[in-house]
Amino acid sequence: MIGEVLKGLNFDMAYELALSIPAMDEVEIAAVLGAIEAKGYDAEALAGFAKGVVDGVRINLGEVVDTCGTGGDKAASINISTAVAIALSSIHPIAKHGNRAVSSKSGSADVLESLGVNIEMDETKARKMISETGFAFLFAPLYHQSFARVVRVRRKLAIKTIFNIIGPLTNPANPVAQVVGVANAELLRTVGEALSILGRRGVVVHGSGLDEVSPLYETSVAVIGKNLEFLRLCPEDFGVKRAKIIPCQSSNESAKRIKAVFSGNGLEEDRILIGINFATALFALGYEDLKENMEIFEEKLQSGEFARKLEEIVCKSTSM
Repeated sequence: MIGEVLKGLNFDMAYELALSIPAMDEVEIAAVLGAIEAKGYDAEALAGFAKGVVDGVRINLGEVVDTCGTGGDKAASINISTAVAIALSSIHPIAKHGNRAVSSKSGSADVLESLGVNIEMDETKARKMISETGFAFLFAPLYHQSFARVVRVRRKLAIKTIFNIIGPLTNPANPVAQVVGVANAELLRTVGEALSILGRRGVVVHGSGLDEVSPLYETSVAVIGKNLEFLRLCPEDFGVKRAKIIPCQSSNESAKRIKAVFSGNGLEEDRILIGINFATALFALGYEDLKENMEIFEEKLQSGEFARKLEEIVCKSTSM
């Protein structure tokens, strides 16, 4: 097994390897993950591995989209992709795939709980949430229970593994489009090509060290459509002034700041940060004018639509 990994993984080999990992003991898992990391992996291997992880847990929620980053940027920002997912669900059905914090102060599951959302949504509940609110949260440990042993191994290893990268690619709802943030610029093309192999469209973003669109510096973007194209964006492309990221220390703080933005009373820096990432998510859905997308964000924000959407999600998730 290790010898095959060190020779390099193609799509089929990576797929079969992912299927076999849940049956391994912890020593075998650690050896395989270490070997994969030592050898490295291309888009084909990444896509095959992700497909192997998710094939046994696929669910049908219709044509949903997702916003999710790989994490690891150490920026201590508010939960941008989660805030964008809630806001975007006012326009298109969202199946937000996520977990608790691993390397950050707050994971998507943590901040949603702090916002009052019940994150335990099985397929039946998720389908109902999509139907009634346009938003469902797919808590990774609930859907990927066969990989619980892998989680324990990763914690003991305390090194980056392929599982740090494939999280956004293993959404059980198989989204038709995604916004994926990567903290490492070298992953921009690899993850973009992997999404293409998996038959998805969307964008992969790297914001000068952030796994989000940067409100202060340049952002590199891979656009996945019929072909893979690359763009460079700056805050002025969205019609906004440059803004710093205000550090966030906990999921409770993140939740309070997101709610404040949605209520029209938040920090300007947070509003710009969420706004440009929302505008980019709309771009991934085919809305090509970034400044117009930012105007859509501002209009919905001022009308209170995002605040009402959040309240609706909280109420429905806790009453089902």
